[in-house]
Formats: sequence, C-alpha cells, structure tokens
Amino acid sequence: MDHADLREAAHLYRTILPLFPEGSHLHRVVFDTNAVPYVIEQCNALPRDPSDESISLRRIVLELCPPQHPRRARSLDNLAGDLYARFERDGNKDHFYEAVHLSREALAVCRADDDQFSVLPGILSDTLGHRFNHHGDPSDLYERIVLETHLEALDLRSSASSQRGITAPEQGQQSSPSPLPSPPPPPPPQASVNKQIRSLERNVVIFGDSGSGKSSVINAITQRQLAKTSSSATGCTFAYERHRVEISGQTFVLFDTAGLNEGTAGTVPAAKAEENLKSLLNELMSPKSDGIGLLVYCVRSTRARRALIRNYNLFYSAICRKKVPIVVVVTGLENEPDMESWWDANGKEFKSRGMHFEDHACVTTLRKHSGISDVFTRRIEESSETLRNLLVKNCSDWAVDDSWFKQSFTAVRNLIGDGGNSERSLPSTLIICDPSRNEEVEIAPCIRGILKPYFARIGGDTYQVYRVPAPDFSSSSAEKRIEGDLLIYYARADELSAARQKFHAFCTAYRGSVVPVVVVVKGLDDRQAANQWVEKYIMYDGAGRLFSTFAPAEELGDDSLKQQAEQELQDLIRQACLIRSERKVRGKSKRLARRNRF
Repeated sequence: MDHADLREAAHLYRTILPLFPEGSHLHRVVFDTNAVPYVIEQCNALPRDPSDESISLRRIVLELCPPQHPRRARSLDNLAGDLYARFERDGNKDHFYEAVHLSREALAVCRADDDQFSVLPGILSDTLGHRFNHHGDPSDLYERIVLETHLEALDLRSSASSQRGITAPEQGQQSSPSPLPSPPPPPPPQASVNKQIRSLERNVVIFGDSGSGKSSVINAITQRQLAKTSSSATGCTFAYERHRVEISGQTFVLFDTAGLNEGTAGTVPAAKAEENLKSLLNELMSPKSDGIGLLVYCVRSTRARRALIRNYNLFYSAICRKKVPIVVVVTGLENEPDMESWWDANGKEFKSRGMHFEDHACVTTLRKHSGISDVFTRRIEESSETLRNLLVKNCSDWAVDDSWFKQSFTAVRNLIGDGGNSERSLPSTLIICDPSRNEEVEIAPCIRGILKPYFARIGGDTYQVYRVPAPDFSSSSAEKRIEGDLLIYYARADELSAARQKFHAFCTAYRGSVVPVVVVVKGLDDRQAANQWVEKYIMYDGAGRLFSTFAPAEELGDDSLKQQAEQELQDLIRQACLIRSERKVRGKSKRLARRNRF
C-alpha cells in the first residue's frame, strides 16, 4: 500500500470512528479486525519525515489509537520524531516542545512488555538534554537526571537516540552563550517529577453570551454530545463545566463558562457570582492544573452589541491578563453561501471596537440527524475539523502563580462594577526597560537628566511612563516595585549573551507573569523577524503570550521603515495594555485627570 492509499484509508477510518461507540458490535467489527491494525502498523513503519503531509498522517493515526490502545506508545513516538525533524529543519520551538510532550506521554503509556519500553526513556532523556542546552530550564535537567537514574537502575540504556538522530550532549558542553545565573537548586521532590512526566493538559476557556453557541462548539470539537445546549440567558454567574478531549495526541480540557449577559430573570446575586468565579480561578491555578493555554470567544453572527467588548475585557484583560492567545469563533453561519466570507465582510468590526484576535473560525454548530442535506452535513464536518485545528494551532503555555488569583478577581469585580467599559478613563502605566541605554534622556536640547515618572500621549492615549534599569540576576523578587499595566522590554538583535536570563530577570522583577509584555527587538527590519528572534533567544516555559515587534537600526536612513516601526509599536501598546478600571483608584481619578490635560 503506497503513501497516498495509507493516508486515504487512515482518513476514512478516522471519519467513521465517531459513528461506532467503543464497545459496540460494529466498533469491534470495524476496528478490531485486521484492516485498521494493518493501516496503523504500515503508517508506524514509515520513515521519519518532517513534511506537513507526514505529520498530518501521524496525527490521524494517533486518533485511531485511543488511550489503552496497544499501538498508542509507538504512534506517539513516531509523531514526536516527525516534529523533532521539523524543528531541526525549520527551528520552530513549538515543534520541539510538542515533541517533548509527546515523548513524555509515550513513555507514560508504554507497557513493560512493549519493545519500545527499553528505548523511550533514552530518547526522552536525550531530547530533554538538548532542550536544556538550548533554553537553560533547570526542570529539564532535573527530569533528565531522574530518567538517567531510572535507566541505570534497570540497565536499559541503549543507543536509542540514534533512532531519532539526536546527539546526546557531552557533560559540561552547552550551546547557550552563557551559563545560568546561579547554580540550580537540588532536584525537586518526587511529586514535582511526577507532574513533569505526566501528560500535559492544555486548558481552554470558552466564553461568550448565552445563546452564542459555546456548548455546541464544545460538542463539535469533541465530536460528541457532552455539553448541554440552551438558548436561554441565565445571567452573569461565571458557572462552568469541564470536558476533556484528545486531538492530535494532545489533551485539551475545555471549560464551558455560563453566559455572561444579563438574562430575562434579572441579575444573579453578587455573592453567588463571586463564589462561582473563585471556584473557576481556584481550579485553573491548582497544583494539578497546567495553567491556561487559550481563550475561545464565541459570538453569534447576528449579534453586534456592547456586551461583546465587555465580555472580551472580562476574560482577556481581567482574568487572563492578556497573557494567553485569544481566538474568536463565529457561529450560526450554516446559511451563508461561504462561511469564511462572513469574516471578510465583518472581521474589521471587531478591531474597530478594540478587540484583537490571534485567529478566527467561521462555523456552523448544527447537529447531524437523519434527513439533513449533504450540504449541511459537509459544513458540519468542516466546522468540526476547523475548530479542532484552531485549538492545536493556537494553544500556548501560561503558568499562573499565586498573585494571579488576587489580581484577576479584583480586576473582574472592578470591570463588572464599571459596566465593562473599555475606555481608558485613567492613564495606564507603562514600564519601559532598555538595557542598552543609560537612564538619562534628552529632556531638551543640550539638557540631559533622569525623568521618571512622566506622562506621555502615545497613539492618542495618555500613559504614565516609568523608565527602569535592567535588574541583575541577584535582584530580589520580593523588592517593592512599580505595578504596571504593560511592560516594554528592548533587546538588541546582536546581543545574545545571557539574553534569556536577562529577560527572565526583568519579568520576575516586574511581575511579567501577570502583566502583558511587549518585546521590541532593535536592529531588525520586520515584525516576523522579531517574532522569530523572541521565540529563539528569550522565550521561556510558562511565560505566556509575548507581543513582539521591531525597531530598525538607528543608523539606518530609511525614514519610512522607522515610521512603520513606530506605528506598529503604538498599535501594539494599545492592543496589549491592560484595561484599568476607574474604581481601582477612585480617589486619584480627579487629580490625575487634572494633571493630564494637554
């Protein structure tokens, strides 16, 4: 069977899989015969290939191997191998990180009598060592030590890494330009190691008005009727349900939040709303949680109301601090001639209201039933696939900390009390750090000095601006510092020495874990190059969503490029800055308003 036939057969079996419940007679007839196992075995025997076609085929095969399937470990390992090969070819860190995650899961589900059992620990150990050399994360080193100890105890060490083409790093050899700022602490307790080895669960929070199709979107993603659907509005309760689904070898936990608009029954008591909100935040920050990976905003195609921006600000700014990607799903498009054309005609309306999204999906959430037309059937299937790809493509990692709960809860209460107003009634605070510059600035011709804080109009909005020095590695995170609504960090593209450690020290000092960060890379000519530089040289695990842009070299004489960079940074500041409610600092509002008249 050639590659094209294998792909067609695998895709066919994946398509009919939801039609036959597991354990039923038809499921046993179709999936326990020689046909499906043969396709899985043939696909697993294919050589490593970094192409989109091969990776897509590996993901389909993995869906044919649910948990407890005897061939799941090998399928996970093969997909990890293709993704690692893609990382070697293109240098995209996301492929590397997904390969590590899949290797962990392959080891976790591998049975002791499987011939892969003696190979997978060595592969994962070498991959973690390679990532530690690239990114300097001590947790990778700790996990590698645990694996090596396990291998030595069982005498399982082999030349496993040669199967994937990973060269195990020599002891003491590091490809990063500088050592870690301080010696790593002792290895974590066994509980922490178990959390590292267990399968990562990517938490996805799905929100929107009642009747916007949130539950139907979840059913389309899971390809099952898990979430109860309703067209009634029940008020701002913040109640939620969770649903687990596996897509392309990754585990996603979908949080289905209750409708946030005021229902016909009136306002839900504030005490009940606060209790449910605390429950949601507590679960997302619990030790068993892997943080928040993605926000999905569901809206109906027929709705364009003020509540859109209110809900956007509540979840994106107040709860998630603009630290995770946000995507929008437009539902109710089954009667459109072309569902995607709706976005072409209406997508700009979101931006005009101050809502920016990483990605979008235009779908129908109708249910299949007997007698439905072929046109609707195809649209239902296309919508399900589009939504599943939306999660895989855009999900990130944001590790929340203890301070997040208090900040988010307070911000939500203030925004609700303010009606979710998106207008910046008070100046937001910008904290700007440029390690390559002196703190002194040119106040006027021939007059230099230190000017902080000060107020500035940027892109039509007023901000309170602080210029801060770069903290050194030994700075205490407990030191009292300014609280900002946006951090702006400047980095030079040609200064790679300890770039990640310097950036991490800045984020630690100024609470970059709960405040959005814009990274401006100086010496580059476009935003795409800046994104790639940030991903390669300063991004670290758990940092969440980083906004990035460029600043051309100062000696460059191209004024148009400089104007473009300036405009992009202004737009990014407005997009990324947290919304500050007037209730937060009510006593200062009049005084600040007087100071900021221009």
